Amino acid sequence: MNNLRKLTLGAGAILLLAGCTNTNATSSTKPTDASAAENSDPVSAVIPNQATTPHYDVVKRDKAAVIDGKTDDEVWSSVQNISGSFFYPWADKEAPVTVFEAYNDGKDLYFMFEVTDPEVLVEEEWKDDESTVDAEDRVEIFLAQGPVDLPTPKGMPLYYGVEIDPKGRVHDYSIEYYRHFDGKWNLEGLETAGEQTDDGYIVEGKVPLSTLKDLNLLKEDGTMRTGVYRAEFSSPEKEGDDTVMEWISWVDPKTEEPDYHVDSSFGEFRILK
Repeated sequence: MNNLRKLTLGAGAILLLAGCTNTNATSSTKPTDASAAENSDPVSAVIPNQATTPHYDVVKRDKAAVIDGKTDDEVWSSVQNISGSFFYPWADKEAPVTVFEAYNDGKDLYFMFEVTDPEVLVEEEWKDDESTVDAEDRVEIFLAQGPVDLPTPKGMPLYYGVEIDPKGRVHDYSIEYYRHFDGKWNLEGLETAGEQTDDGYIVEGKVPLSTLKDLNLLKEDGTMRTGVYRAEFSSPEKEGDDTVMEWISWVDPKTEEPDYHVDSSFGEFRILK
C-alpha cells in the first residue's frame, strides 16, 4: 500500500455547502428539489430506482486493526477499496488519488483514507469548538437514516457529519433540516488517528456498530446511507488571495455548485456478516 498522508479544511462560504464551517451555520437557500416535491403531482412523480444507488460492501474480518494512522495491519491488505470512484464533480480535471477502505469485525466498523496530496494544509493549534478543521485539508463521512433534503409533514430525522484532518482530529456534528449544525454533538465511541506521509496523509478510524444502530443509521438488512468526501485545499498562487478550496466526492451529487448536503451525494454501505 502506498504511503500517503496530508489533509486540510478551509473556511469560507463554499465550505458551508460542501462541509460545515461552524457549529451553528445556517443557509437561506432551499434545495430546489424540496419545493418541487411539495408541488409535484403524486401520479406523475418519478420514484428513484434505489437499485442504481452506488454501494460499497463493508466486508467481515475477524482481526481488529490498531488505530494509529499507519494502516500496516495485515487485515487492510484483504479489504477492497473504492479508490477509483473519487473525483471532482465540480471541476473538469483529474482528481488526486483518494483511497477509502472499510470492514467490520462484528463489533466495530473500521475505516481508512489514504490520500495523495503534494501540499497538506494543516493547523498546529486545535480550537475547542473544532472550527480549526475549516481551514484544513480533510476527509469527511456523512451518515443518514434517510433522505436529507426532502422533509415530510412530520419533519426529517437528523443526519450526521464527521470531518477528520491529517492529524486525526475530528469535527463531528449533527444536522437538522435545513442546515442547522450542532457542533457539540459527538459520535459516541469514535476513535481516529492521522499521520502525514511522503506524498499525502492517512486517516484511520473505527466506530462501534452499536452506536450506528442506536442512531437508526444501520438498518436491519445491514445497509447504511453514507456519503464519503474529501476537501482538497491548496495555498493561493498570489499572497493575499484566498485558499484554493476544491471538493472531491465518491458519488456525483449532480448539483451546479459544490454541495454535500443533498440526498444525491449519498451512496449505500452494506455491512456484511
